[in-house]
Amino acid sequence: MAADAAAESTSSVWKDPGLVKQYLLQARKGLPLAQIQLDVMMRVVAGAKNASELGEQPVRNFLDLGCGDGILAATVLDRYPQARGTLVDFSMPMIQAAVRNLQAFSKSLHISSVDYSDPAWFDIISAHAPFDVVVSGFSIHHQPDPVKSQIYLDIFDLLEPGGVFVNVEHVSSATPYIEGLYDDYFIDSLWASQLTGSEAQTRDQVAMDYRKREDKKANLLAPVELQCDWLRRIGFEDVDCYFKVFELAVFGGRRPQPRGEDED
Repeated sequence: MAADAAAESTSSVWKDPGLVKQYLLQARKGLPLAQIQLDVMMRVVAGAKNASELGEQPVRNFLDLGCGDGILAATVLDRYPQARGTLVDFSMPMIQAAVRNLQAFSKSLHISSVDYSDPAWFDIISAHAPFDVVVSGFSIHHQPDPVKSQIYLDIFDLLEPGGVFVNVEHVSSATPYIEGLYDDYFIDSLWASQLTGSEAQTRDQVAMDYRKREDKKANLLAPVELQCDWLRRIGFEDVDCYFKVFELAVFGGRRPQPRGEDED
């Protein structure tokens, strides 16, 4: 019941335009090592699309699950501008931000206000499948563990053989001590990212806002090792945590090619 209540709180929190605006202007800007996480994601995507004789193959059709303001989709499209993208999010303020940020690619995008915690999402999105790439950024951790696991199974079924899934995600710490180290690291990063001048807060003010933030109650974190185990049990191969610092992780895997079939 507690997990269900926390998951329900996600709906009310992330549909709040004010909170979404604050997150995009402050927390997103202050996210530690954000560009490195995107670089790791794209290295995994490009590696999966590499055919030894033909060179790197383009991403043709991708899914951004919990797209937010479209930062992951923009990163994919910056490298593969001819790709078709399906973007999914249940937060209308986030979708509106994504539409604004991705105007240059609007003709090649399908943006859907689907709640992927509802099993019906799969049938809606499968009309645009199969995908050769599925990415997700700081979204799936809002779901209870059984729902997370089911989403990973759905992603596997939506991928074409050889397709890759990369999750840029917030995961749980092993101990409260490590959680405290992460919190201090994030607070320092938020503090350093502020505009200089009269609008800048003290570190104590940043820490207070960070610890009482409304979206924290919607986090249902799971260890990255456990989530990688789920992926392996589902059937993903080359599963790994490609990057991790405290509670920030980039992990995923590939749907195998049928035996005897060369990779595209």
